[in-house]
Amino acid sequence: MVIRFFVDFDKEERWLDEMAAEGRLMRKRGLVYTSTDIEPGSAVVRIDYRPSMTAADFADYVQLFADAGWRHISGSRTSGTQHFASTTAEADADIFSDARSRAQRYRRALDVNAAVLLPMLVVGFVLLASEGSGFRLIFTPSEWYLTPGLWEMSGARFVGAFLFETVFVALRVGLPVLFLAACVAMLVTAVRQGILYRRAVAEASAA
Repeated sequence: MVIRFFVDFDKEERWLDEMAAEGRLMRKRGLVYTSTDIEPGSAVVRIDYRPSMTAADFADYVQLFADAGWRHISGSRTSGTQHFASTTAEADADIFSDARSRAQRYRRALDVNAAVLLPMLVVGFVLLASEGSGFRLIFTPSEWYLTPGLWEMSGARFVGAFLFETVFVALRVGLPVLFLAACVAMLVTAVRQGILYRRAVAEASAA
């Protein structure tokens, strides 16, 4: 098992092809990558990105690639990212007909990411502006602990009271922090996807 995170589909493909060349074909990608042993260099992996599909559309989608010699190895109808393996072992084997089609992967991923990110940003700004919001507590550490006289306590009494309230602090402050961190991560990903899309389109036009 290997933990990796990619936004760049081309870079991920190169990494997966290197693994396949060493005899490890990706079997599934979730929080971690798992692989299965194969004959070194006997397969290549290619990646597509598709928005959520119905069960019937997903079955047709997978079958279309199967008919062209590509085995679906990871992804679901709602996961977006789809991985396919070809046993042709050709270095230039591809699931796309041209460079522009490859570039559209990034546009589809960007559209889906933006559709989720924009409402999250709106909610985040509203909560940050709201009085009494847990989001405002992030910037006022002096208000995290509410037990009267906590900081005047000592010894075991202080430790017990501090640890008890820390559980509630984690909920009041930790959850907003995680939400903001998710917003930032998605924003960075969206910006990166936009850059990759424009670069891929430029390369396709220059080819």
